[in-house]
Amino acid sequence: MIALTVSITSSPTWAQTGLASRDARDQRGGQELEFESAVPPASRLLPSDTYAYVRIRNVADLKVGFARSSLGQMLDDPAMQPFVSDTYQTLSATLEEFASQIGLSLDELLSIPQGQVAIALVPGAPPEAEPAKPSRGPEEEPETDEEIARRLQRQRRQQNRFAVVLMVETGKDNTSSARMNELLEQIGELSQRNQFVSDTEKIGDHSLTTWRRARGGQQTEWFQRDGMFVIGLGRRAAADVLERWNDSDAPRNRKEAAEEAKDTDSKLVEISGNLSSNPDFGSVMTRSIGAEAETPQITFFVHPYAIAEKIISRSGSAFFIMPIVETLGADKIRGIGGSIFRGGEVIEGIIHAHIVINPPRDGFFGVIRPEEVDPTPPEWVPADATSYMTAQWDIATATDNLTQIVDRFAGEGSFDRFAEDRIQARLDISLKEEVIPNLTGRYVGVQRYQLPAAWNAVARLDALQVRDVEKARELLQRAKTKLPASDMRAENVGGAEVYFLANRRKLPNTLRTPERSVFLIDDYLVLADSRELVEQVLRARSGKTPRLIDDTDYELLLSELGAKLGGEKPFVLNFARDADSYRVLYNMAGSDEFAGTLSRRGENNPVIAKFADLLNRQKLPPFDELRKYFNVSGGFGYDEPGGLHFGLMTLRPLE
Repeated sequence: MIALTVSITSSPTWAQTGLASRDARDQRGGQELEFESAVPPASRLLPSDTYAYVRIRNVADLKVGFARSSLGQMLDDPAMQPFVSDTYQTLSATLEEFASQIGLSLDELLSIPQGQVAIALVPGAPPEAEPAKPSRGPEEEPETDEEIARRLQRQRRQQNRFAVVLMVETGKDNTSSARMNELLEQIGELSQRNQFVSDTEKIGDHSLTTWRRARGGQQTEWFQRDGMFVIGLGRRAAADVLERWNDSDAPRNRKEAAEEAKDTDSKLVEISGNLSSNPDFGSVMTRSIGAEAETPQITFFVHPYAIAEKIISRSGSAFFIMPIVETLGADKIRGIGGSIFRGGEVIEGIIHAHIVINPPRDGFFGVIRPEEVDPTPPEWVPADATSYMTAQWDIATATDNLTQIVDRFAGEGSFDRFAEDRIQARLDISLKEEVIPNLTGRYVGVQRYQLPAAWNAVARLDALQVRDVEKARELLQRAKTKLPASDMRAENVGGAEVYFLANRRKLPNTLRTPERSVFLIDDYLVLADSRELVEQVLRARSGKTPRLIDDTDYELLLSELGAKLGGEKPFVLNFARDADSYRVLYNMAGSDEFAGTLSRRGENNPVIAKFADLLNRQKLPPFDELRKYFNVSGGFGYDEPGGLHFGLMTLRPLE
C-alpha cells in the first residue's frame, strides 16, 4: 500500500522526528533481519544546506517490503517466473560489456549494498586559491570585453558549483566490502587512464583517496569507515562528510553532552550544521513518519528554490530572473520531501510527502485555493471505474489571482485577451461573468479502462458542478448555435442530450480514437472522450449498473483514509482499482502490436532487439490470472495554515 503526504508546518528538531539510527527489522512479520547498522543516518553526515537527498534506510528491509508487495508477489507467481527469469537474464546480458569493464557482474553489483544507501546533491566547495597572475604591463593590450565576460562566467560557475555524495553501506559483510573495493579499484584504474592523478590524505584516523585531473577541474574522492563507503563527486565532497563524522565522535559533542543532558540515547544529540538540524528537513520528516509498523524504507528531501537560485546565479542573469521567480512566490517553498514504505499487513504501502512553504500565500500560491470537499461520489459514477477523484476549489478567487499573475508578466489585460476575449468571440459566452460564477468549485474526474489495449485505453470524464443547471443548459445551446453543425452534434444517449464534438485528429490504428462530448448530468457539466464511458455513466445514473457510492471496496478505502486524515477535512480525494492500472501496461507489453514495434526498432538497436526477442520467446500469462494480487488504492489532500498535505495509499488484497 502507498500513502503520500505533502504538508507545510512549523519545524521541529531532528530528534523529535524519531528517525534515529536503528537496526533493520522486518516489523510486519516480526522477523529480525540479520544486518545491523553501525553508522549514523546519512542526514547527520550531510551539510544542513543539502539541496536534494534520497536515502534507503536498509536495503535488506527494502527487499523484504517489495517481496511482500502486490507487484512483488505477482512477479513471484509461478506463471510469471519464466518471463521474469528470462527478463533478468536479458538485462544481465545487455549489461555484460559494462560488467566486463568493472570486473563485476550484475548479481555482484546488486549484492554490494547491505544496509544504508544514500545519494545527495550538496553545495560544491569553493575553488582552490589560484596564484595571482602578474598584472599586464603598460605595453600589453588590456582585457577585451569578451575575455572579461568569460572570466566572470568562469568565476560564477566555480562559486556556484554542485557536488554529489554517494553513501553505500556494506557492513561487516567481507564479500560485499571486497566487491566494493574491487569496484573502486577499477574506477581508479579507469581514472588514471584518463589522466587523473591519485592522492591520499589522512583525516583523523581515516584515509581519503582523491582522483583529480592534473590541470584541475573534475575531482572524485572516497573513504571507507565502519562498513560505509562514501564517494564524493566534487572537491571536498567526501572529505566534508568524513570531517563531520569525526566531529560527531568528539567527546564534548557527543558523549559528554549527552551525559550532561542525562540523555539516555546519545544518538539523538544533534550535530551542529548537519541536514538533520535543518528545521525544514525536520518538518518534512516529522510529517512523513507513519506508525511503528510502517517505518519508511526510503526518505527523500529537496529544496527546489535553492537549486534554482544556484543555477540562475551561474548564468549571470540573476538580476533579471530572480525578481520574476520571487514574484511568482517560488522563494516561499522551503522544502519538499517524504518517505516510502511497502510491506504492511492491511495497508500494503504508504508514500508520505511534505511541502514546507512560508506564508503569506501570494504569487502562484494565490491560485491554490482549496476548500473542503464532500467525498461522496455522485450517483452517476459507475462501480467499475478504474479511478475516481473529486476536489473542491475556490475557483473565483483562484481565477482573480491567476489574472493578476498573467497581467503582471504579459501586460495589463493579457488574461482577458488570451482567454476571455477569445471565448467571447467564438462562443458568445463570458468566462468571467457567466461561466465562473456558475461553478460551485467541485470537480469530479472518472477514468475507465476499455478494450482494446492501447496506450490511451483509459477513457476519462471530467465534470464541474454548476449552481444553476438551466443557466448551464442555456450556455450549451448558445455555444451550439455559434459553431458549425458538424462541430457540435446533438444526440440522445440513454435519455440525456449529449453533444458530440468533431474529431479532426487522425490517430494510428494502435491507439483508441477519442469520441469527445459535452453534456449535463444532474448538476454537473461533463466533458468526456469516450462514448462507451458516457453510456456507462448514464446507466449508473439510471440504476441499471452498480454505482461506486454503493461499492464495498470504496467504503473500505474511505474508512482507511479517514484514519490517516486524523480529523482533517480533505479538499481532494482519490480512489483507484490497481488491477486496471497495471493491466493497461501489462496488456500493452503482451500485445502483438507492441512486440512488432520493438522488432522493427530493434533492426537498428541491438539492445531493443534483445527485448523484442524476449517477448517473442516468453508469452505473458492472461492478466486475469494475476488480478488476485491487487486491491484498491486511494489518496487525499487537505489544507493547513502553512500549506498543503497529501496522502496516497494502497490496500493489501483480502485473502
